[in-house]
Amino acid sequence: MFNISQQKIDFNCPECGLKNKVTLEQIEKQIIIKCSDCNKDITLIDKDGSAKRSVADINKAVKDLENTIKKFGR
Repeated sequence: MFNISQQKIDFNCPECGLKNKVTLEQIEKQIIIKCSDCNKDITLIDKDGSAKRSVADINKAVKDLENTIKKFGR
């Protein structure tokens, strides 16, 4: 099954501006990563829970689509 939480996104380090890649799951879990250039600790914050809700909504929509497609084959 497809899981959107493994999708990577880019964001710029607030210290040096280098693009870093994180997964939506890392944002959901609000982990601390290190910038791959300046090694600054960056705390990922899902301030209003929108990343978590969006991942859940997209995963549900994909599961519903998969179920609908399976019904066509019957």
